[in-house]
Order: sequence, then C-alpha cells, then structure tokens
Amino acid sequence: MKKLSFTSLAALSAAFLLLLLPACSGGKGDKGNAKEKYAASLNDSIAQAEKEISECEIRLKQAGDSANVWMRDFTPVKNPREVEGYMIFSGWQNRYPLQSTGMVARINENEQLELIAALAGGRFTSIAVTTPYGTAFSDTVPHDQAMNYKRENLNTVMFSGARADSIARLISDNALNDVRVEFIENGVRGNWTMPGDYKKMVSATWMLYSARRDQIRLEGRIKMLHEKINLLRAHIDRHSDNPKNSDNR
Repeated sequence: MKKLSFTSLAALSAAFLLLLLPACSGGKGDKGNAKEKYAASLNDSIAQAEKEISECEIRLKQAGDSANVWMRDFTPVKNPREVEGYMIFSGWQNRYPLQSTGMVARINENEQLELIAALAGGRFTSIAVTTPYGTAFSDTVPHDQAMNYKRENLNTVMFSGARADSIARLISDNALNDVRVEFIENGVRGNWTMPGDYKKMVSATWMLYSARRDQIRLEGRIKMLHEKINLLRAHIDRHSDNPKNSDNR
C-alpha cells in the first residue's frame, strides 16, 4: 500500500476541517432558530386561544340573553312528594302530574331535560315521536315503579338523556306540524297526536334547556382556554433566556 506523504496528510486534514466548520458553526444557529420557532409557535397558540375566548364570550352572552328571555316563561316547582325540584312552562305546574294520555317536558335541578309520558289504559316502556321530517325514539325504561310506574289506569314513564333531548328538539323543530307519539312495549300499545299547547310547552322547554346547555358548555370552554394560556405562558417563561430563569433550566 502506498504511504501518504506528510504534505498529503496535511492537505487531507485541512480539507476535512473545512467540511466540518460550516456544520459546527451552523449548529448553534439552527438550535437558536429552532428555539425561536418553538417560542413563536407557543405565542401563536396563545393568540389563537385568546381569539377563541373572545368568540366564546360573544356566544356566551347570546346564550345568556336567550336563556334569560325564556326563563320568564317558566315556573320553579318544589313538590314535597318529589325528590328534587324542577322548572316547568308556566301554567303547566297546574296540569302536572298528568291525569290522562299525554307528555310533559321539564328541566330538573341538575339542568337535565326530562320528558314524562303517560298512557291511559295500557302499558309501555318506550316511545317513538314521528313528524313529517323524521322520527325520534326514546330509550327503553323497564317497569320499576320509579321511572316507570302505574297508578290505577295510567302508566307514566320518565325519559332523559340524549334520546329524550332528540325527541324534544324534533318536537320544537316541528311545532307547527303534526306530531304523533307512539307508546311501545312489544309493539305499539297506543297512539296520541300532540295538541298545539303541548307542542308549545315542549318547544319552549327545549329552547330554555338548549340555551342553558350552551351557557354551561361555553363557560367550561372559556375556563379551559384560560388554563391553556396560563400553561403556555409558564412554559415560555421557563424556557426563555431571561437570566432569572437560568437556575430552572
């Protein structure tokens, strides 16, 4: 093997150093640029969160104004025979509990919408509500003498949750259309066409419930965004080049 002369070795070493120098000198710059880009991305996230907070606050005010308007049409009820109180469309506190086939909507103290359906002369565990623009089905509630009970000739069932919400929304959207309720247990046990005053009551209850639900959701979202901003700012402070933070790095 041919040996390289001292001059050749020196030339190769110089060439190798020349190749390394740009990479080494650029490393700190790249690290600095990455740090700046990271900080900029955090500041962008803060700006986006602040923008969303402003938008949420606008919608929160709208939801609050709507809830306040609808609340005027409701009456709080505290019946010693029932576990908790509720809000009901004014005038219906004198028509509930139902004494015949029908359905009432109310909002309980936990801000949950409840539909109470009753069928005279039959038994049922679920309902289906049909309009010209769709049908919504309730959950099935077994006969347990709590949520589904029978007194004399009247079977009464209370529905709540996502499916009950869907029924109330469907009725509200079709307050000027025909609304038919089917009472079901191993087949249809009864039919009832909802009168106008019942549709108005359910529709108003849905509007108040929907506005209050938006308020609660937006309040939670705004709180979460403020917490996110605080965390981002704390992260920026910990990783800044401020000498007072050097001991924390």
